[in-house]
Amino acid sequence: MGRETPITIDESKFKNLAGKTILITGASSGIGLETANYFYKLGANVAFLAGRKRPATDVPLDSDRTLLRNIDVSNWEQQVEAFEATVKKFGHIDIVLPNAGVNEPRQQFFNLETDENGKLKPLETKVIDVDLKGTAYTTALGIHYLKEKGGSIIIMSSMAGYVGVDEMPAYAATKHGATALLRSLYKPAATRNIAISLSNPALVFTPGSLSEMYAPGEEAYQAAKKQLAAMGVKMSSAFTVTLSVAYLASLGMEASGVGLLVENDEIHDWEADLQESLPGWFKVKAGGREGMANVSD
Repeated sequence: MGRETPITIDESKFKNLAGKTILITGASSGIGLETANYFYKLGANVAFLAGRKRPATDVPLDSDRTLLRNIDVSNWEQQVEAFEATVKKFGHIDIVLPNAGVNEPRQQFFNLETDENGKLKPLETKVIDVDLKGTAYTTALGIHYLKEKGGSIIIMSSMAGYVGVDEMPAYAATKHGATALLRSLYKPAATRNIAISLSNPALVFTPGSLSEMYAPGEEAYQAAKKQLAAMGVKMSSAFTVTLSVAYLASLGMEASGVGLLVENDEIHDWEADLQESLPGWFKVKAGGREGMANVSD
C-alpha cells in the first residue's frame, strides 16, 4: 500500500487477538499504557513491564489476565525474570512490544557540562541504555520465547529512526538502531515463524513528548492538535499508535519486515515505500552484502 494512501483500520479484525499474551515494556504511561489497556479490552493477557511508576490504569493489575513488573529494561536479569514470570502465569507469550524509551538532554553535544573540579563530564547516555540496549534485550528475549510456537515482535520506534534530530542526536541514533534491528532480523526470524515489524510514530500526544502541553482526555488532545497545526506541526494520539500495533499483531506473519509511519493520526506503510524508492545501484550493493551474510551463516 502506497505512502500516500493511509491504511484503513478495521478494529473488528482484531478479534483474533483475544486470548493472546502480549508483553509490553514501558507500560506505565504514554503509548505503552494505551496499548496495554487496549489489548486487555480486546481480551488479551497483558504483562505490564513498567519502570518505577505503577501504571495509572482502570485495568485490574491483579487479575488473572494481567501481570505487573517494575523493571529497569537495561538490566538483563530483570528482563529475563519478567519474561519468565509472564510464561509462568500465562503459559505462553504471543506478542512482544519493546516500547520503553526516554529522551536525552537537548543540545547536550554542544553544551558539555563540567564537574566540581572543572573536568568535562561525559554525555548522558541513559537514552542509549533504555532505547537501544533495552530494546535489543527485549527483542532478543522475544525471539527466544517465541521460537517454539512463533509470534510477533513489534518494535516501537520513531520517525527519528529515519531522519536526524538536531537537538537529540543520541535519541535519533537509538531509533536508527531500531530500524537496523528490523532490517537485520526480520528475515531470519521469519524462518522461525516470528514476524518482526516496526511502528514509527512522529509526534505523539504523551506526557513524555509534550510534558508542558499534555493533559489527559480527548478535549485536551484536540486543543493541542489545533494549536500545533497552526504552527505547521502534525501530531497523533497515542491511541492511533496503539491501533498500528494491533494492526501489525493481527496480520501475523504478513507483518514480517513491515515498518509503519504514524503521523497526523494516519498510518502508512513507510518501510515498503522506502525500500522501493532505493536506487538500483544501491539495491545491487546491498544485495551483495546480504548474500555474503548468508554465506557466513
